[in-house]
Amino acid sequence: MLDEVTVDWLAEVLGVPIDAIEVNPIAAGEGFMGLLARVTLTSPDPSAPASVIVKLPTADPGGQFIGQTMRVWEREHCFYRDVAPLLNIRVPRAFVNIAEPPCLVLEDLAPAKPGDHVAGATLDQAERSIDVIARHHAAWFEHPNLREWDWLPGLDDPSLLSLGDTFAIGWPLFLERYGNELPERCLRWCEQFVEGIPEWIAGHFDEPVTITHGDFRLDNLFFLDDGSVAVIDWQMSMRAPGQADLVYFCANNLTTEMRREHEDALIERYVTGLHAAGVPADAVTLDTVRRGYVEGLMFYAVSFGASLLTINPANERGAALFDALVRRTFTAVDDLNAGSAMGLDPVT
Repeated sequence: MLDEVTVDWLAEVLGVPIDAIEVNPIAAGEGFMGLLARVTLTSPDPSAPASVIVKLPTADPGGQFIGQTMRVWEREHCFYRDVAPLLNIRVPRAFVNIAEPPCLVLEDLAPAKPGDHVAGATLDQAERSIDVIARHHAAWFEHPNLREWDWLPGLDDPSLLSLGDTFAIGWPLFLERYGNELPERCLRWCEQFVEGIPEWIAGHFDEPVTITHGDFRLDNLFFLDDGSVAVIDWQMSMRAPGQADLVYFCANNLTTEMRREHEDALIERYVTGLHAAGVPADAVTLDTVRRGYVEGLMFYAVSFGASLLTINPANERGAALFDALVRRTFTAVDDLNAGSAMGLDPVT
């Protein structure tokens, strides 16, 4: 808990003398698997950072259950240990990275500010985000290390293959909250699609993979004045086809109007970025990414239905974020006729 963040503890783990600290919780209603605080330091050592971000596991029971099931704290610990030093994109430096009990002490990116998922991306933010994730995906495209890191889950991870079990628990709650405001055919498509998810996932086992972020959204993206984008929160990183991050960003980080106007151009920008960074043109094509985009919409719709309402949104902002995730994604499913495109039964 954050009350365990003391002067003596920070001085020990950072290896610098500290006279005083001020702990201010942050990001309530923005991140749901962690407790975060900005800690301002007073130190006689000029090498000590002026402030750091301390990240601990959430205390929310629903978030704890999902986090343990998906091994999110192990993933992020291993990510900062193995991957972060090799990245070609900016992530906050980890001053401290403790596996058990999980704890990260990270570089404070202030005064840079994150995007606002609820408000939605500007076109400039969307283009910069697509550029950075394309560059990252290209750098790790079919990288040999991906098969060596056994902590990095792939498409065969039990948490994905058992999505139907969590869906059976979470779906009634989801329908109670959202059922009356979402397109009826999209709800029925979810109920049909979830039954075949293991087979659908298995059909993608032989596709080229990279390191996906898994939660690539505006609240996890810091836009710096120099034009760069820093990416935080790697708890959901995995070994998967890159379009998973693309669809997650476009489907629910853009307002519906913005997505309808710029979706095609952003998908093309992503593929062009991959090719420019060295991914062979025949390894990832625009057609395969577009197909994966539509299928990904259905998968995320089912995922939200399975687990979203088992997590405490923390406050009104968190509830608004949940609403944005659901409404924008299901509208995209409807707009792109995703269920029919996947061969699901027609729903009238």
